[in-house]
Amino acid sequence: MTGPLLVLCMLLLGAQSVSAQRLGGPAASELFAYGARRTPAASQDTVFKVVEPTHWKLGLVLGASAGGLALGYLGYGFCHGDSEIDHSCFGPTVGGAILGAAVGGTIGALIGGAFRKQETADTVAIVQ
Repeated sequence: MTGPLLVLCMLLLGAQSVSAQRLGGPAASELFAYGARRTPAASQDTVFKVVEPTHWKLGLVLGASAGGLALGYLGYGFCHGDSEIDHSCFGPTVGGAILGAAVGGTIGALIGGAFRKQETADTVAIVQ
């Protein structure tokens, strides 16, 4: 077994340089041949993007509160449902509450972001 291994090592150590087999780097793209060009003013977008206010913050707060309370209570219930009573249930309760707040807050923010805020008389007066 050592004979073929010795022959393989001798072949690898005695191999000639492989630098002649290396390829050159990639060629430059034709798009960048003349440098960066500015976009003509006629083709630039002149319409400003208006993002209307939504209720995503309210959805975040409500979802995080509901999810945190629900999964915190569920973690507490699973801990007390266990046959061992002598250990603390602080970890499962807080862990469930944090996980529930993160998931519930994300879902609440996505749902709240789908509803636009109604314009009041104050915001209309400020805009005009």
